[in-house]
Amino acid sequence: MVTGRTTRTSALRRALIAGSGLLSVGGLLAFSALPANLTMTPSEEAVGSVQAQSFVSADIEPGAKALEVIGAVEAEAMPTLALGANGLFDPKLLTSTKLRYPFDQQSKLTDGFGYRSAPVAGFHNAQDFDAGNGASIRIIGDGIVVKSTFNDWCGFGLQVQHKVGGDEVSSLYCHMQTGSHSYEVGDRVKAGDEAGRVGNTGQSFGAHLHLVLRVNGEPVDPLPYISANSAG
Repeated sequence: MVTGRTTRTSALRRALIAGSGLLSVGGLLAFSALPANLTMTPSEEAVGSVQAQSFVSADIEPGAKALEVIGAVEAEAMPTLALGANGLFDPKLLTSTKLRYPFDQQSKLTDGFGYRSAPVAGFHNAQDFDAGNGASIRIIGDGIVVKSTFNDWCGFGLQVQHKVGGDEVSSLYCHMQTGSHSYEVGDRVKAGDEAGRVGNTGQSFGAHLHLVLRVNGEPVDPLPYISANSAG
């Protein structure tokens, strides 16, 4: 019995030795498969080289907010809008638009296009609308804002440039309530966007919209022109 136990013990010892040998060989093979210059703990020099990398262009200060960087890039990519000597933008910046009535509902027409004797004698180059104080005024067509200001005559107003077929057109909205829009020169607008609200600012004798339409630089009667170039 002693001989049998000794035999089994010797066999177990041989098996353990063989197993540990296989593990050692496997470990050596795995290690030899890795790059010779790999170290498990990076050196300070290696860490410094990784931290020095930058994912923004050299002219952007480190720490700049991502949205600010994107905004700066977009601003550079956008063409610069510049008004010409005639106070309008290059027509190539616009696409042709159809026109619409300046209100969502029919309104009473007061002074029309042409000569008048009162309240101010002279040529009235616009169509006036009595839509009621505070009524929402609609921009008559797609375009670009060319004037957004207050002056003594027009009051709080807005001027928009359009392209209608082959015509260069501008629409001017006067006497609106102060602060009823926040457009700036260069803003793009769509037909039906709110131009502002009917008011009584500037040289006005009651709340109304004074709509001036110029076609190729000349004032025209707004309503017939709008009707001829409407979407139907």
